[in-house]
Amino acid sequence: MHRTRYLAACLIMTISLLGYGQNNTPNLNSINQSNSKQLFGFIRGGFYSGLDQNGEDKSYVSSFYSDFGLKAEMENGVNFKAFADLRFRYGVEFMKPVKSFDLREAYVKVNGKHWDLTAGETIIKWGRADFTNPTSKLSPQNLISRSPDREDINMGNLLSALNWYPSEHLNLEAVIIPFYRSSVLIIDPIPLPDNVTINQLTSLVTAKEMFTYGLKADVHLHGLDLGISWFDGYDPMPGTALTGFSLDMSGPMPLPLTELSFTPIKTRVLGLDFESSAGNVGIRGEAALSVPYISYKISEYVPWPEIRWVTGFDWSPGKWRIISEYSGKTIPGFTPSEVDPVIGTEPDYYALAELMAIPGFDLESYVRQQVGAFNRLYNYQLERYYHSAGVRIETDLIHGILMPSFFVMYNFTSRDLLLIPEIKYKPADGLTITAGAEFYSGRSGSLYDLVDGFMNSIYVSLRVDF
Repeated sequence: MHRTRYLAACLIMTISLLGYGQNNTPNLNSINQSNSKQLFGFIRGGFYSGLDQNGEDKSYVSSFYSDFGLKAEMENGVNFKAFADLRFRYGVEFMKPVKSFDLREAYVKVNGKHWDLTAGETIIKWGRADFTNPTSKLSPQNLISRSPDREDINMGNLLSALNWYPSEHLNLEAVIIPFYRSSVLIIDPIPLPDNVTINQLTSLVTAKEMFTYGLKADVHLHGLDLGISWFDGYDPMPGTALTGFSLDMSGPMPLPLTELSFTPIKTRVLGLDFESSAGNVGIRGEAALSVPYISYKISEYVPWPEIRWVTGFDWSPGKWRIISEYSGKTIPGFTPSEVDPVIGTEPDYYALAELMAIPGFDLESYVRQQVGAFNRLYNYQLERYYHSAGVRIETDLIHGILMPSFFVMYNFTSRDLLLIPEIKYKPADGLTITAGAEFYSGRSGSLYDLVDGFMNSIYVSLRVDF
């Protein structure tokens, strides 16, 4: 019933705005239309190498790829634009063969005098912060993307977006997402214990109940931009649910066999963001309150309600650019986890046998608690407060031929550390050579401690744009 009202309201808004735009759109026959068509793209080859931590710490190539990207853009300069971004990749990622076509974006935008309507596969990012965007929930991300181009982490979503510009100081946006596309989680390549399996989500979940919508208002004042947003639907970041449990009695002691499944989470997010400047320093920030529909007390895959905030600045002295950011979160009603995560710690089967010897002990409920603890680990909810900071420093040398950069992000609570030093070299027009490294580190049992074995790498990329 609620979904019907949402669809009806959006349809009425669309029809009224289309009518308003038609009454105020100039006669197209009296305008000298300028059709523009472009076809461009790139060819790229590269590799990621790592260290075999299970052997003698010898280096090996974990990912080697060949990419072809083709983009097409068409517009008439008056009332429409069409864009498509097609990617083809062939190679190996995390020691597994990959051959994939990906329609990253393909959408049409129709413009009126005070509105525009977009439909198709596209990427929409809300929020104004640089590294962390707690208000942005409309497009999934590939968190294990093997690409030196940071924008490649973003994935498109099938959606329709309506923007209305009633004045130069205000714009309103409504977005409808009828189906669900999950992010690719950074834990996907984790080697699992023999007694644990994880069921992945399909690339697009088309169940009827997957409806999601978002609303946003931006106010543009002198020297200050403000935004307020509302997201209601399924978070691109799924949770991990316990969907199968049994005991293997064939060994010297019972072994729990656990089946896990990535599961979409329906939630509500109220967000605020701002952007301003002080001289040549840009200042921006965001804050968001997230409240899932289902309680974490009922379902182990659901995160706790949380409040997140972020603020940062960018400064460009000469050829240098410095971006700095602080982010934090708090978990209202926090209580510590009573068990260790099901993934991330070595199982103590003797301690488990002692627990099973207790009369009335429910092993399945205990494992479900462990799955809940793993979700809290992944969502950074094992502590009441979290604080982290990040800095990126970059510059152009030799008239833009050489571009070094350095990025660091550190979580003071979990002690997760990410370092990305990188250098780009452009010896000729259209040719870019990139070399860098990704280094993840964390204390024992932390998220980055789980992923550092396959994410730590040195990478090289050769790219030609045409």
